[in-house]
Amino acid sequence: MYSAVGANPEKPQEVARKYGLNRNLTWKLSRVMTAQDPFSALNHLPGQQGMDLAVAAFEKAGAPTDLLDQVRDSMKRFIEVVDQHAGDRDQLELTLESMGLFEREYRIETGRELAYRGNCMIWGVQARVRMALALVGPQGPDTMSFVSLGGLIGFRRLRPNVRWRLMRMQIHSDLGNEPTDIGVGPIFPTPPGDPPFVIREFCSDNVPALEQVISPEGREIMLPGGPVGSQGACDCVFGYAAKGLSRYRNEEDRFASVAASILLPTEVLICDLLLHNSVELEGKPELLIYGFPHGGIDSPAAQSVQNQLPHNFDVTELVGSPPAVGTAHIPRYSRIVNRVYEHMGWKPDEFRGYRVQIPYPVMSSKVVLRWPLPVRPV
Repeated sequence: MYSAVGANPEKPQEVARKYGLNRNLTWKLSRVMTAQDPFSALNHLPGQQGMDLAVAAFEKAGAPTDLLDQVRDSMKRFIEVVDQHAGDRDQLELTLESMGLFEREYRIETGRELAYRGNCMIWGVQARVRMALALVGPQGPDTMSFVSLGGLIGFRRLRPNVRWRLMRMQIHSDLGNEPTDIGVGPIFPTPPGDPPFVIREFCSDNVPALEQVISPEGREIMLPGGPVGSQGACDCVFGYAAKGLSRYRNEEDRFASVAASILLPTEVLICDLLLHNSVELEGKPELLIYGFPHGGIDSPAAQSVQNQLPHNFDVTELVGSPPAVGTAHIPRYSRIVNRVYEHMGWKPDEFRGYRVQIPYPVMSSKVVLRWPLPVRPV
């Protein structure tokens, strides 16, 4: 229709002036025609009244009737599809958002942010950043060492009596079994009075005494109730080291993986994986997100295809050697990573890194980075 009258979709203001149309309408039409895919075009598709005004203007300018009829028929079919399958445009967009195919551009808040705000109100806690860091390095010819650090940066309570789980330590095979031949312990010595795995060096000074609970689901570190809001906000970092992990594929494990559980409303997840150059990997790790809407133990055995959440997030490779991990989201982050390198006796420039950054990650989900283990050489 545009081509028939010589209108340039990349110059919406000129089109508005020449054909007597509203500039906002021609801007929307321009975005529809130059969109990379149909789903992003949906953000800007005008309603029926706007399309009628545009078609009438191009009809007056001399566009052929058959082209105008094609536009009218296409809009009619689109409205019929919306009515039949969704009921209205808003419900259609919500459905596509749920499938990971669409993200609304014209709203200040995304569906994930609205869920975050709702969960903050319901559960009475929130965190600015969920930090997840894993390093995998050599231990022997057949085994690897694994270091996992987690953290909540800017954790705050919205109700004073909220007691919250900060960490659950679990190590499982692909089948969900807990290995018996792996040594697990704190990365650094634990200060007196603290439960194991809390790294006070990188916690804020106002973190209260923490509680340890050992249950069938693993070892848990709990934060007691306390001050509400900014006065009680704190940063807490925890972690552990595991030795004796197989470097090669076996009956229990076809993949190596690291995971970050999202246990509370969080503004952003930073999940980093640092691999020693001796760890075999073709391409980048695979990103999977599992939801647990029915509760229960979040072991790999419960991570089924049916529980996967669709997403459009990418795994990015960190630049530099050693990998540049610094981020404004996490204070002293580079220092934390360097302390682990030093403690484990690893050379930083022998590692490569990968990052996943997710805004408003879904509560009650687990973000997994995994890669296939190589076959043991003959």
